[in-house]
Amino acid sequence: MKLTCIVLCLFLATQIGCDSGTDPGERLEFAIYRLKDSQLTAAQVWSQPLDGLTLADTPFIGAGELTSYIWQSHEFTVTASVDSQLATLQRTLGPTGGIPFVAVVGTEKIYLGAFWYGHSSLMPQVPFIDAIGNPHRINKCSSVLVTEDRRIDPRIHRALGDAGILIE
Repeated sequence: MKLTCIVLCLFLATQIGCDSGTDPGERLEFAIYRLKDSQLTAAQVWSQPLDGLTLADTPFIGAGELTSYIWQSHEFTVTASVDSQLATLQRTLGPTGGIPFVAVVGTEKIYLGAFWYGHSSLMPQVPFIDAIGNPHRINKCSSVLVTEDRRIDPRIHRALGDAGILIE
């Protein structure tokens, strides 16, 4: 009886308790999503937990749409179609609270960021992409209230490297 219990416990542990849900060899992709509620500004959501933010159904910048990413400066290039979407943001007088986005690897939300406009009197409290800047770059949040640079998350580094677009 005791042996049967041990075998049963080991079986159950291997079936439900030890699976992390991701295969170590699985390629996870980096993407940038806007929020499903496009009326929200980054300033309205930057204090909310990431898990509470609902993402748009499709990425704003998908894994296959990034063509290069320079790790040291966080500059990136994209396909022509995404470049035209970013150009549209440049021509639009966006909200002073920024347009929020979430950086994602696989299905994991890594950090909240924002497309930011120079006319804003607010200081972004999250990493941001200058909506009128070129080249495209995810800038570090310079607020003294934020001490951790989430742009350097190792999951992002791995995903960009796996995609073959990472420039060290």
